[in-house]
Amino acid sequence: MVPVNFCKFFLKTFLIFSAFVAVKCAVKESFLRAHYPLYGLSFLGLQRENASTCFMELSQLKRAVDAEKVWGLKVLDASGAPSEGFLYGNNLWIGLHMQCKDLSNTKPFEIRNDKINHTKTAWDFPPYDLAFAVVMIKHNSTVQLRMRLPLDNIAQLGLCIPKSCLEQDIFNLSNEYFKSNVLDIQNMYNLSMDVINIRMLRDDAAWLFMLPKTIILISILVTILVLTIVGTVCDVKQHNREKNLVKGHNDAIENGKKSNVYGISSIGILPPKEKPFKDNKSLCFQIVKSFSIYSNVKKWVKTKSPSGDSLPVIHGLRFWAMGWVIFVHNTFFQADFLINPPHPFRLSEDFFGQIYSNSTYCVDTYLFLSGFLLAYLFFKKVNPHEKAKHPDSCFTLLSKFVYFTVHRFLRLTPTYAIVLLICNVLYTYYSKSSALYFSERSEVICDQYWWRNLLYINNLYPRSEMCISWSWYLSADMQLFIISTFFLLLSTVYFKLTAVLVFLMIFVHVGTTAYKSYSVGYIPTLDDQLEQLDAIYDLPWNRIGPYMVGLITAYILVIRLKNKLVLKEKIRLALWVLFPLLNLWILFTLYTRQLSVEFSAFYMGVSRPLWGVGIAWFVVALSTGNARLLEKLFSFKAWVPLGRLTYCAYLLNPLVVTMIGLGAEAATLASIPYMAVSATGTLMITMLLSFVVSMLCESPFISITKIMFDRPIKSNVGLEETSEKIEGVSSHNGSTSTVDTIA
Repeated sequence: MVPVNFCKFFLKTFLIFSAFVAVKCAVKESFLRAHYPLYGLSFLGLQRENASTCFMELSQLKRAVDAEKVWGLKVLDASGAPSEGFLYGNNLWIGLHMQCKDLSNTKPFEIRNDKINHTKTAWDFPPYDLAFAVVMIKHNSTVQLRMRLPLDNIAQLGLCIPKSCLEQDIFNLSNEYFKSNVLDIQNMYNLSMDVINIRMLRDDAAWLFMLPKTIILISILVTILVLTIVGTVCDVKQHNREKNLVKGHNDAIENGKKSNVYGISSIGILPPKEKPFKDNKSLCFQIVKSFSIYSNVKKWVKTKSPSGDSLPVIHGLRFWAMGWVIFVHNTFFQADFLINPPHPFRLSEDFFGQIYSNSTYCVDTYLFLSGFLLAYLFFKKVNPHEKAKHPDSCFTLLSKFVYFTVHRFLRLTPTYAIVLLICNVLYTYYSKSSALYFSERSEVICDQYWWRNLLYINNLYPRSEMCISWSWYLSADMQLFIISTFFLLLSTVYFKLTAVLVFLMIFVHVGTTAYKSYSVGYIPTLDDQLEQLDAIYDLPWNRIGPYMVGLITAYILVIRLKNKLVLKEKIRLALWVLFPLLNLWILFTLYTRQLSVEFSAFYMGVSRPLWGVGIAWFVVALSTGNARLLEKLFSFKAWVPLGRLTYCAYLLNPLVVTMIGLGAEAATLASIPYMAVSATGTLMITMLLSFVVSMLCESPFISITKIMFDRPIKSNVGLEETSEKIEGVSSHNGSTSTVDTIA
């Protein structure tokens, strides 16, 4: 009896233990499937183990996790999973791409391993090669906070998977997994999740160098580098030779000798066998010399224009306006990389946050400055009232119009085209190598629509078809430049008609912007601002108001006031109260954003021209000695070289922001300290890269354009001889005017 009872007891205990183990394993398996999507996919792979190598290796991963083998846990740990903050907009379940890449690296870390308590096992490294995939999943959550951002309802899941898996394999498994509603977050929030795309990341870059656009970019950059080296060497040698010639000539005079500078080698200044450069005024030599770093840096650091045609306060104003632009872009272009996208919106609701949320007026500052400086340099040379007595023929005016337009196109486009190509190549690389996703698909759109950018018409098309979205300004500015140049030339013949047309343009701006705002029911909340960019932001007739105000301001300052304005103390004080209050009203009147559609339409119609009026007083007052302290601040000489970099800074700034985000491959938590430090760092990096691009690309093409347009015979009107100034090019220092600085 004893053995029988013992056997029954043993069998009963074994069955209970087995049931306990089975239940425990089932609970563990159910938990892992509900919380770790990669485990869920490997569970599905186990059911198809014999179908392919991918499914076999996925099932091997599941067994490794079940057995708590280290390599399996590492792979699971490197993969993404739903995390905290989903209801606050966190759709980035990226995991760690860098960790996944490093799992197969058997090289030990160069650390004191004897000081670290870490047990090595036979299962530290995966038995097969790994890859990283990002699953793009569209969900229908109604409880998650939405900001109407491009990726509002797109969850991104990073998976460390076997390298043998294809996109279609992961797509099918992921789709089946999310359709089965196994994931815990789906049941908790009643989510429907649909897989829309799989991004298989590549860890190599060899494929990039096989692309035609990359080959073209490398060829251009190598050519520029070679020209820079050759031009610098030739320029330095010529400079040293001229320096020796002058020194020898002065020494000869001091010694009372007769000296012939053409035979200077006879007094030992140059070696007898060394011949001076021949034909150093040739077109080829001048073009090569234009790439000289030596000369370009010398021009860049100059803080005074010998021509005296510039206004010192302009340099400070455009540099600080560019700082405003970079601060805003730093937040705007990081929106795709934030795990708490509502937080910047919340910060912008603060009273002083209106400086950020109403930042579009930094663009209008530049539009005003562009129109102002264009007209200022024109009126410095031509008085339309006097010129109207002896007007040019229609053919002459047309020739000048074409001349200025072509001049500006050639001056701006080479640098723009190179940066455009750099953006295209870099975005193409990161689209295949970064775990994060940038919603602007520039690597695709630029391949199709790059020609719109180079024709300066891309702002006339929807944002969804815009290659590098921030380039809308260059098109708008070029279009407004062409219109304004026509008006300026027309003013030398029909001044009153021109004045009527300029004011008509302002009224058109007010009317069309207000009407469009009202027709779409626009209220200037941050989400509506992003949604209605096509309707009321990018188009030239919605931006022409402050540009025309700039033309009028230049006419008043140069022609009417003769750059002089003497005011009584009370009147000056009143104006310094009135106009700043006007700008402050525009900047802060949207606080709380609880506005009617009617008031919003009125505000959108008048705000941009009125902003230009406020800036107009600022420029006029500082240029006529009516604010000595501010004049000294904005005329500080350091702003002059920094202001010359603003064109390149605008082109590069969003690229810098997105490259930092995509290169980090990790989501970012937005906060005031982070945003402040990030914006400061972005500003410094942007200005540094702008200096490099300006010296290697912008300055050489400024000089080449000047060489090309200096060769034709100038007319007696005096407009052609200042064309490089109107276009932003100074023959003395190579500086860039506000016409070419972008917001």
